Amino acid sequence: MRLPRSRRWVESTVVCGNCGAADAIGIRLRLGEDTEVDFHSCHRCEHRWWDAEGEVIDLTTVLDLVRRR
Repeated sequence: MRLPRSRRWVESTVVCGNCGAADAIGIRLRLGEDTEVDFHSCHRCEHRWWDAEGEVIDLTTVLDLVRRR
């Protein structure tokens, strides 16, 4: 199957902190000019989490960052 140019398969290196599976996705989002956050979701246990600069942050923090934008 061919994927559109904007999409490509990348092997996951994200490990779920909940179940330990290396079967999670990571999506980087830019919030404003100088803030990036990563959203992660585990395919095995469906645990979801956010991080910024390598530190786990809660959804409330992400929403605050969006509001400041």
